[in-house]
This record gives sequence, structure tokens and C-alpha cells, in this order.
Amino acid sequence: MDSLPSTAPAQIKAGDLFLVWAKIGCTSFGGGPVTQYQIQENFIYRRKWLSPEEYATILGMSQVAPGINLIAIAILIGKRLAGGLGIGLSLAGLILPSTIITIAMTAAYVGVGSLHRVQASLRMAFAAILGISLATNWRNVRPIFQGRKKRGPVALASALAILVGTALVYALLSPAVALLYVAGGLLGALSNRLPRTGASVKGGEE
Repeated sequence: MDSLPSTAPAQIKAGDLFLVWAKIGCTSFGGGPVTQYQIQENFIYRRKWLSPEEYATILGMSQVAPGINLIAIAILIGKRLAGGLGIGLSLAGLILPSTIITIAMTAAYVGVGSLHRVQASLRMAFAAILGISLATNWRNVRPIFQGRKKRGPVALASALAILVGTALVYALLSPAVALLYVAGGLLGALSNRLPRTGASVKGGEE
């Protein structure tokens, strides 16, 4: 992780890091996709503490780990930006506010959860969350496809093939997710060995 080029400022204040995570923890209603969208907005596009490529690497590493990947993302970003202290601040900012709000909302839901209008509203809210999930996933894969495009059409086609092939295999055969991660990683590593073509060769790009 530390070998990656970083767009982060030389020093990030501990309080700023905690407040950003606390804001995410307080406003990320809708689960993982919404939280990831907020992370992208705050760390990549607003404050530019991470580049899209750095975040794609962090996301890939977090997917390999078992359990809740948002915890892994917070740990990796905290370590990247502020070392061991950043890990503690990131976890505290993400978890503590959201835990308090979740407890309060759960207590309130017990009293009104059986109402038909409440249930209908929650079902419709899922449609909005799905839209955010699509936007989040596009942001996740865009730097990958941009990097592949620079390497040439063969590299780009291999990335698309891995994406579509993985989706089909999972939908039709439902294998263990860990196997798909390993297979995708191996195929990606093999595709990196393909010769560069097109503009990447002419321009001498990396």
C-alpha cells in the first residue's frame, strides 16, 4: 500500500480524519453501497486524499478479507493516511455514530414496523439504494477499465471478459465467492502479461 503514489497531503490532522469518518457513519443510510459512495465522495473527489486507483486497490484488498468489508476499507484507508492512529480514528468514526443511530432507529421501528405504509416505504427505499449501488460500482470499476484501455484493446477486452464471465459463473453455478476472487485475480495477473497494443505502444505509456 505505501508504494502506491498518493494524492494525499503530507499530513492529515487526526481530528479531520475522525470527523470525515463520523460524517460517513452518521449519513450512510442504506448499507454498504451508500457507505462506499460516501467514502468515494469524501476521500477521492472532495478532499483528494486518495486517488481512484488507490481506492480501487484498497477495495480489492478488502474484498479478499472475510467478514464486513467496510471495516477492512476503514482500516486500510486509516493506515494509508495516518498509520496506526488513523486505523483507530477511522474505525471509531465509522462505527460509533452509526451504532448509536441504528440502536435508536431499531427501537423506533419496533413501534411502527407493523404499519403497512412503513413497510411499503421501506420496500421503495430499496430501489433508491439499488441506484446508488450501481453508481458506486461504476466508480469502482472505472479506473480499472481506464488503466486497461491505456494498455490497448486486448487488455480492455480481457477485463470485460473477466467481469462478464465471473457474473455468469456466479449466476449459473453459485460457486464459493472466494474461488471467484482467486480466479479473477489469477486471470487478471495473466492478462497483465499480454503485449501492449495500440496507443499504449505508440505513446510508450506504462
